[in-house]
Amino acid sequence: MTVGSSRFSATMKFAFTAIFLAISLQVAVGQQKQLAQVQRECADKSKVDQNVLQKTRIGDYANDEKLKEYLLCMAQKIGFQTDSGSLQRQVILTKLKAALQGDDARARELVRQCIVSNTDPKLQAFNTFKCVYQKAKINYL
Repeated sequence: MTVGSSRFSATMKFAFTAIFLAISLQVAVGQQKQLAQVQRECADKSKVDQNVLQKTRIGDYANDEKLKEYLLCMAQKIGFQTDSGSLQRQVILTKLKAALQGDDARARELVRQCIVSNTDPKLQAFNTFKCVYQKAKINYL
Protein backbone atom coordinates (compact mmCIF):
# COMPACT_ATOMS: atom_id res chain seq x y z
CA MET A 1 0.00 0.00 0.00
CA THR A 2 1.35 3.40 -0.90
CA VAL A 3 1.08 6.61 1.08
CA GLY A 4 -1.37 8.02 -1.48
CA SER A 5 -3.74 5.08 -1.24
CA SER A 6 -3.55 5.18 2.55
CA ARG A 7 -4.63 8.84 2.49
CA PHE A 8 -7.43 7.94 0.07
CA SER A 9 -8.56 5.14 2.38
CA ALA A 10 -8.53 7.44 5.40
CA THR A 11 -10.41 10.10 3.45
CA MET A 12 -13.03 7.56 2.37
CA LYS A 13 -13.44 6.33 5.95
CA PHE A 14 -13.84 9.91 7.14
CA ALA A 15 -16.35 10.68 4.39
CA PHE A 16 -18.34 7.53 5.13
CA THR A 17 -18.37 8.35 8.86
CA ALA A 18 -19.45 11.93 8.20
CA ILE A 19 -22.27 10.80 5.90
CA PHE A 20 -23.40 8.18 8.42
CA LEU A 21 -23.43 10.76 11.23
CA ALA A 22 -25.31 13.26 9.07
CA ILE A 23 -27.95 10.65 8.23
CA SER A 24 -28.21 9.60 11.89
CA LEU A 25 -28.61 13.21 12.96
CA GLN A 26 -31.24 13.77 10.29
CA VAL A 27 -33.16 10.71 11.49
CA ALA A 28 -32.91 11.90 15.10
CA VAL A 29 -34.16 15.37 14.14
CA GLY A 30 -36.96 13.78 12.11
CA GLN A 31 -37.92 11.60 15.08
CA GLN A 32 -37.93 14.64 17.38
CA LYS A 33 -40.22 16.49 14.99
CA GLN A 34 -42.50 13.46 14.76
CA LEU A 35 -42.57 13.14 18.57
CA ALA A 36 -43.39 16.85 18.93
CA GLN A 37 -46.28 16.40 16.48
CA VAL A 38 -47.60 13.43 18.45
CA GLN A 39 -47.30 15.41 21.69
CA ARG A 40 -49.37 18.25 20.19
CA GLU A 41 -52.01 15.84 18.87
CA CYS A 42 -52.34 14.08 22.21
CA ALA A 43 -52.49 17.35 24.15
CA ASP A 44 -55.25 18.61 21.83
CA LYS A 45 -57.17 15.32 22.05
CA SER A 46 -56.95 14.96 25.84
CA LYS A 47 -57.25 18.65 26.72
CA VAL A 48 -54.62 18.08 29.43
CA ASP A 49 -53.74 21.18 31.43
CA GLN A 50 -50.34 22.46 30.24
CA ASN A 51 -49.21 23.14 33.81
CA VAL A 52 -49.96 19.53 34.76
CA LEU A 53 -48.08 18.37 31.67
CA GLN A 54 -45.05 20.56 32.44
CA LYS A 55 -44.88 19.19 35.98
CA THR A 56 -45.14 15.66 34.60
CA ARG A 57 -42.18 16.31 32.32
CA ILE A 58 -40.03 16.90 35.41
CA GLY A 59 -41.34 13.84 37.25
CA ASP A 60 -44.36 15.19 39.15
CA TYR A 61 -47.08 12.80 37.95
CA ALA A 62 -50.46 14.10 39.14
CA ASN A 63 -53.42 11.73 39.50
CA ASP A 64 -55.29 13.57 36.72
CA GLU A 65 -57.72 11.91 34.27
CA LYS A 66 -56.79 14.18 31.38
CA LEU A 67 -53.11 13.47 32.00
CA LYS A 68 -53.87 9.75 31.89
CA GLU A 69 -55.74 10.24 28.60
CA TYR A 70 -52.73 12.15 27.23
CA LEU A 71 -50.34 9.39 28.33
CA LEU A 72 -52.50 6.67 26.78
CA CYS A 73 -52.61 8.64 23.53
CA MET A 74 -48.80 8.98 23.61
CA ALA A 75 -48.33 5.29 24.43
CA GLN A 76 -50.54 4.27 21.51
CA LYS A 77 -49.00 6.67 19.01
CA ILE A 78 -45.40 5.72 19.83
CA GLY A 79 -46.26 2.02 19.84
CA PHE A 80 -46.07 1.22 23.56
CA GLN A 81 -49.72 0.12 23.56
CA THR A 82 -52.14 -1.09 20.92
CA ASP A 83 -55.42 0.68 20.21
CA SER A 84 -57.09 -1.83 22.54
CA GLY A 85 -54.58 -0.98 25.29
CA SER A 86 -52.34 -4.05 25.24
CA LEU A 87 -48.73 -3.36 26.15
CA GLN A 88 -46.19 -4.03 23.41
CA ARG A 89 -43.20 -5.35 25.37
CA GLN A 90 -40.89 -5.76 22.38
CA VAL A 91 -41.57 -2.24 21.09
CA ILE A 92 -41.02 -0.81 24.56
CA LEU A 93 -37.79 -2.80 24.95
CA THR A 94 -36.50 -1.61 21.57
CA LYS A 95 -37.27 2.05 22.31
CA LEU A 96 -35.80 1.89 25.81
CA LYS A 97 -32.66 0.20 24.50
CA ALA A 98 -32.25 3.00 21.95
CA ALA A 99 -32.79 5.64 24.65
CA LEU A 100 -30.15 3.89 26.77
CA GLN A 101 -27.58 3.85 23.95
CA GLY A 102 -27.91 0.11 23.42
CA ASP A 103 -27.76 -0.99 27.08
CA ASP A 104 -29.81 -4.17 26.61
CA ALA A 105 -29.51 -5.36 30.22
CA ARG A 106 -30.75 -2.07 31.65
CA ALA A 107 -33.57 -1.87 29.10
CA ARG A 108 -34.69 -5.41 29.98
CA GLU A 109 -34.61 -4.56 33.68
CA LEU A 110 -36.79 -1.49 33.07
CA VAL A 111 -39.27 -3.61 31.12
CA ARG A 112 -39.32 -6.14 33.95
CA GLN A 113 -39.90 -3.44 36.58
CA CYS A 114 -42.13 -1.01 34.72
CA ILE A 115 -44.31 -2.98 32.34
CA VAL A 116 -47.17 -4.17 34.50
CA SER A 117 -50.45 -5.16 32.92
CA ASN A 118 -53.62 -3.54 34.21
CA THR A 119 -57.22 -3.75 33.03
CA ASP A 120 -57.29 0.05 32.69
CA PRO A 121 -55.19 1.05 29.63
CA LYS A 122 -54.88 4.65 30.89
CA LEU A 123 -53.51 3.49 34.21
CA GLN A 124 -51.10 1.14 32.41
CA ALA A 125 -49.75 4.05 30.35
CA PHE A 126 -49.54 6.31 33.41
CA ASN A 127 -47.68 3.72 35.49
CA THR A 128 -45.33 2.77 32.65
CA PHE A 129 -44.26 6.34 31.84
CA LYS A 130 -43.94 7.22 35.53
CA CYS A 131 -41.84 4.15 36.35
CA VAL A 132 -39.52 4.62 33.36
CA TYR A 133 -39.02 8.27 34.29
CA GLN A 134 -38.39 7.49 37.98
CA LYS A 135 -35.96 4.66 37.30
CA ALA A 136 -34.09 5.95 34.24
CA LYS A 137 -35.09 9.63 33.73
CA ILE A 138 -36.31 8.75 30.23
CA ASN A 139 -39.12 11.05 29.17
CA TYR A 140 -41.18 10.71 26.00
CA LEU A 141 -43.53 13.52 27.00
